[in-house]
Order: sequence, then C-alpha cells, then structure tokens
Amino acid sequence: MAVAFRGFGSSPQLISGPITGDPGSVAAAAVGTVDLTVPGSTPDMHFIVTAPTLNVGLAIGGSYCTTAGTVVVRLINPTASPIDDASQSFYVIGL
Repeated sequence: MAVAFRGFGSSPQLISGPITGDPGSVAAAAVGTVDLTVPGSTPDMHFIVTAPTLNVGLAIGGSYCTTAGTVVVRLINPTASPIDDASQSFYVIGL
C-alpha cells in the first residue's frame, strides 16, 4: 500500500527502528541532543522521530541529519530540574 505524503513524494524513503540512543542528562530549561545511527539517512531528508518510553519531562523538539547515517534528535526539558533519562528505543521515518 502506498502512502502519500504531500510535498514529499509517494512514500517514506526510510523507516528504521528500534534504534537505541542514550539521551544522557538534559539540564533544566534546556535542550539536549542524542545522535542516532540511521543507515540510509542523508542531510537532504526530513525526519519524524518517536520514542515511546521517553521520560515524561522530555519532549522531542525536532531532528536533522548532520552527515549520512547520523540523525540528531533535539530533546527539550522545560522542567525546573535536570533529567537524566536511560537509553531509549527511537523510531525514525525519513521523508
């Protein structure tokens, strides 16, 4: 079944997961990042990233590919305390 993504062609170019990543500690009221190895990812792609068990205080604030094969995920901590989350399973769709 083909899925249409308006403006991005007829289907996702890449679906990957679970990919294990360790967000480390994200300071209070700050943004941290986690690098994910995603084979087939390229800097000209757009990404949708989910992490079903991410700490309730963290939010995914975007993602981008720096070099082929590496997707950087921004994690936002809007709370008043630092959050040191454990390793997570991330799922990535590349468009």
